[in-house]
Formats: sequence, C-alpha cells, structure tokens
Amino acid sequence: MKRPIVLVGVLLLIAVAVSGCATINSTMRSWEGQHYGYLITQWGPPQQVFDDVDGGRILVYAANRAWVVPGTARTTTAFSATAYDDLIWGTAMSRTVYTPSQVQGYTAYRMFKIDSSGHIIGWSWRGL
Repeated sequence: MKRPIVLVGVLLLIAVAVSGCATINSTMRSWEGQHYGYLITQWGPPQQVFDDVDGGRILVYAANRAWVVPGTARTTTAFSATAYDDLIWGTAMSRTVYTPSQVQGYTAYRMFKIDSSGHIIGWSWRGL
C-alpha cells in the first residue's frame, strides 16, 4: 500500500528538481552578452575572481544553503505486574532517547566567464 505513495513522492521530487534546473538555466542564460558591471550591480561583488588564459576573468558567486533537521525523542516503557492475594503489584521503567536537531546544508555556486572586453560569454552552476 505504501509503494504508490513513495512513487508519487519520488516523481514529485523529480518534477521540482527539473523545474528548478530549467529556471536556473534560464536565469544564467539571460546574462549572456551583458557587461559584467551590470551583473555586479544586480548581484553584488562576487566571492571569487579568477583570471583566465584568454585575458578574461571568471566570477564566482557562492551561497550557503542550510536547513535544520528537528530533533526527535523516542520513549520506550517496560512494565511488569504481579498478582498476590487480592492485590496487584507492578513496576514500570521508561527510557527516553533524544537525538538533537542538526544543521545540514551545501554551497551553491554560480560562475560567469567574462571575455577581455568585459562581456559575459559563458556560465555554469552547481547546486540549486
């Protein structure tokens, strides 16, 4: 019974990833031919700048993506009871295991290749 739910979840995840890639490609492609000065006015200064062998530059923008996985608590209880005469005696013991929240993430990169005249001639990206 759970198999169709898992399949729907996987298909939804693939659809979101594909639409995210198409959006980023479209955004990056829109910068082709623009002067890098305009890019800097819109995106701010890049985190890194490299010279290339053709007399141009490569601008690298990096953004940290992070999220918090919430902590969990799992409690198990063991109990026993004994009947003696008309009385019932019992004991119970509970044990709780707590897993603290964790921060997870990655770095997303956007890179632009600039020619010697200062125009954007190429781009690449990694990480949504």
